[in-house]
This record gives sequence, C-alpha cells and structure tokens, in this order.
Amino acid sequence: MQSNKKYILIFALFFAAQFIYGCKNGNSTESVNTKTSVADLMASLSIQHIAKPVIAPDFELPSVNGEKVSLGKYQGKVILLSFWATW
Repeated sequence: MQSNKKYILIFALFFAAQFIYGCKNGNSTESVNTKTSVADLMASLSIQHIAKPVIAPDFELPSVNGEKVSLGKYQGKVILLSFWATW
C-alpha cells in the first residue's frame, strides 16, 4: 500500500512539473491557432474552401430497405453522402 502512494506522488509531481513548465513557456494551442488561418490549413490538406455553399440538385436513391430516399427530404440539414463500394 505504501509503494502505491509513492508511485501516485511521483506521477502527480511529474504532471505538475509538466503543467508548470508548459505555462511558463507560453506553449498554448491558442497562440498557435491564431497564426494560421482556416483557409491556409485547408489548402495545406488540398481541401477546397467553399465560401458560398452550393445547393446540391435533388435526386433519389434506394435505401438499404429498398425504399426511395430523396435528398430534398433532408433540406436544411447537414448530411454526409458516401458513395463508397466494397467490391
């Protein structure tokens, strides 16, 4: 039981030292994020930034149950379309 307390104390001191050292050096994600814009990050990942949304044309596809599902049914909601095939 005594050795468990010793290990807990060592871990607590280690993490406290890391926290204090990080605060002293000013290492925070806030200072890093303000230097890089979203557009720059998207460009670095080869993702096209669309400033004005484009309305997708309405279409129907069969669902897993065989029912027809229309894109217009989900108007105003955020959806993710995945046209992935496993064959």
